Amino acid sequence: MKRLIQQIISRCSVLVLLMSVLSLPYVQAAQLSAMTARQVQKALEFQAEEQWKEAALVLESVGTPTEYDKAFVNRMLGVVYWQKEQPLKAINALYASVNSKVLDEEAQRASERMLADLLMTQSRYQDALRLYYPLSTSKELRQKDRGEIWLRIAQAHYQDEQYSKALKGINAHLKLASAKPSSLSLKLGSQLKLKHWKGSTRTLKQLIAIEPGKKTWWIQLVGSYQRLNDKKQMLNTLVLATRKGITLSDSEKVMMAQLYQQQGVPEKAAAVMAEVNQVEADTTRLVMEASYWQHAKEWDKAIVAWERAAYHAPKYYWVAAQLSLQHGQYQKALSLLERVNNPEKAPDVELARALAYDKLNEFDKALLHAKRANELKPSDKSQSWIQYLTQKTL
Repeated sequence: MKRLIQQIISRCSVLVLLMSVLSLPYVQAAQLSAMTARQVQKALEFQAEEQWKEAALVLESVGTPTEYDKAFVNRMLGVVYWQKEQPLKAINALYASVNSKVLDEEAQRASERMLADLLMTQSRYQDALRLYYPLSTSKELRQKDRGEIWLRIAQAHYQDEQYSKALKGINAHLKLASAKPSSLSLKLGSQLKLKHWKGSTRTLKQLIAIEPGKKTWWIQLVGSYQRLNDKKQMLNTLVLATRKGITLSDSEKVMMAQLYQQQGVPEKAAAVMAEVNQVEADTTRLVMEASYWQHAKEWDKAIVAWERAAYHAPKYYWVAAQLSLQHGQYQKALSLLERVNNPEKAPDVELARALAYDKLNEFDKALLHAKRANELKPSDKSQSWIQYLTQKTL
C-alpha cells in the first residue's frame, strides 16, 4: 500500500500541482509591490530554464515589504525547494504562505492542497488530513478535485491504520469519480483489514471486470469466499478463472479438485488431479487422484493411480491389488500382490492369491495359497477356503 501512495502522489503529480501556482491571473500579480514583482519575474525566468538554485537565491533575497508579497513568494519557494529535493523547506515555505491567510480564496485552497500533498509524500498523514478535510467540503471545488481529495483522505487514514475511516474516504471518492484499479485496491485493502468479506467479494468482482487477466484478483476472491465458507463460489471462481485464461498453480489446482470432490463431482476432481500428476506427482497427490477415480467408479483409472502411488509408498500395492480383485482383474491383482512386502499382510495376501487363482480356474494353485494362509495364521476363513477348494480339486 505504501507503493500505491507513491503511485497516487508521485513526484511528477506534485510538481504539476506546485507549478500551477505560477499560472496566476494578472489581478493577483498586480497585488505585488513593484520591487517584489521584478524579483518574481526574474525567478520565473530561472525556473523556465530549470535553474532552481538561482531561482531560490532570487526569491530568498526578496524583501517582501507586504504580507501578501511574503505569502506569494513563499508559494513560489515551495515549488523551487521541491525541485531542489528539499521537501522540509518546501513544506515550511508553504505553511508560511497558507498560515498568512492573505491569499485570495482560490489561491488559498490551491496552496492548502499542495501543502497537504507534500505532507503525504513525507508520511505526515495526520497533518495532511487537517488540510484535506476542510477542502473536501468546499463547494468551490470541481467534483473531480473533491474526488481526488477524498482519495488522499482515504490513503492517509489507511497509512495510519484507521481502516474504517479509510473505507469511508474511498467510498466518498467513488461517489465522485469512476472506479479505477488503484482506488478499488485501496478499498479492498481496507475491507480485508476490517474482515468485511462480503464487501471484499463485491470489490474484487469490480476489479476483475476492469482487469480480468490479473490473477491476483481471482485468487483473492477465492480467499474471500473461503472466509465466508462458501465452497460452491470458491469452485465457481476457480473454474471461471481458468475459462478466462488464468493459469492456476499446482496447489490451486489441488484446491479445485478438493472442491469438486466436496461438491459431489469426483470425476472432475480426479481429472484435475491427473493433470497435476502428469508433471510432478507425489504420494499425497497420487492418493488423492486414486481416491477420486475410485469414488467416480472409474476402476481402471483408479487402479493405475493406486499403482503409481505404490511406486512411492509400497503399502498402496495392497489397495491396488484389492481393487483389481473386486473388479475382475485377476492377473493384474496377482502381479500387484507380488509387490506387497508387509509381513503382517502375508496371510491376507495368500488368501487374496487363492481368490484370484480360483477365479482363473487354477484350483490347485488356489488351494496351495489357501493352505499357506492357514499356516501363517489359522482362521475360520482360511479353513473355509481350504474346504471349498479341496472339493473343487477332487
